[in-house]
Amino acid sequence: MKRIITAVLALLLALMAASALVSCSKKGEFDPPTGWQAASDEKADFYFYVPDSWTVDYSTAAAGAYFSAADPSSVSVMAWELPNTDSSLDDWWALNREEVEKVFSNFNLESEENLTLTKDNLYAKRFVYTADLGGYSYRYMQVAAVKGTSVYLFTYASVPENYEKHLDAVDEMLGFLIIK
Repeated sequence: MKRIITAVLALLLALMAASALVSCSKKGEFDPPTGWQAASDEKADFYFYVPDSWTVDYSTAAAGAYFSAADPSSVSVMAWELPNTDSSLDDWWALNREEVEKVFSNFNLESEENLTLTKDNLYAKRFVYTADLGGYSYRYMQVAAVKGTSVYLFTYASVPENYEKHLDAVDEMLGFLIIK
């Protein structure tokens, strides 16, 4: 009986050790950074991460998250095929801006700048604007990049008084955005 208990204990210890080794395995290249969570589905052709303190929102077609119920500042990433395979980022923005101005009132483009998405070293453009929707004013940052025949659009939306509050986190999100 003593030999059986010893064998069972040895087996349990071996299983616990194997379990510890498996759980300590090396993280994959595209796992979320520590303190962050994936906000994109594995089927998406991009990796999008948000801080753990944000709530991932699966209620729309976009990969997205919001800060809190009291402060619904939000971020999202969408991708879609360009209408023409030779479209430039400037061509795409001209069409997108027309659509935005149809949906929102009081559209005001504050800034437009070139940048590089660091993980992909991909040329992108950042657009910051204000606009009204449903009687409320919002401030937006959109970062667009073209890869292949698709355009990828990161959007940060907030009421003007909360916009600056989340900029550091939003910039970090952009730093972790990876387009496959």
